[in-house]
Amino acid sequence: MASKINVKVGETPFEIAQQFLGSAPVDLLGMADALGIDVNMHADMCDPQASGSIRRLPNGRYFIEVNGNDFDLRRRFTLAHELAHYILHRDIIDQRALVDDAMWRSGAGEQIEYQANRMAADLLMPAGLVRTLWNAGVENVSVIARTFQASEAAARIRLEQLGLLPPAWV
Repeated sequence: MASKINVKVGETPFEIAQQFLGSAPVDLLGMADALGIDVNMHADMCDPQASGSIRRLPNGRYFIEVNGNDFDLRRRFTLAHELAHYILHRDIIDQRALVDDAMWRSGAGEQIEYQANRMAADLLMPAGLVRTLWNAGVENVSVIARTFQASEAAARIRLEQLGLLPPAWV
């Protein structure tokens, strides 16, 4: 599928990704396409605990695999997480693949995984769009989750991160 975004020569991956954050649900596959990343959303992962992976191919392109056995909303988050790795950490991705397990651990280091998780939330549920919905009176976690095609747990965490809901443990 061809991306609906016109990529300009010299744009950074971050600038390209930003162009997709204006409507919900965010077109993550279109974003991957615009970034020149091939994606398999129904991969048969060798490790059943693996949620996804990203690697650089010998031709220099990048390839994301998402565990086809995971449910749809989890696969969307996994794709966002792997796109975040590309945007933030493509300099450390090689042909061996950066593989994330079900707890979003790749062995690349806690800081790198934390960064990828935070950016995945930004890509899946952009702060500006979430706040716009909230300020328009959409204060229901389920509705927000459905709007962004995210799990209710992910939507609740995002609302907490944005200070729109108190932390669940309070």
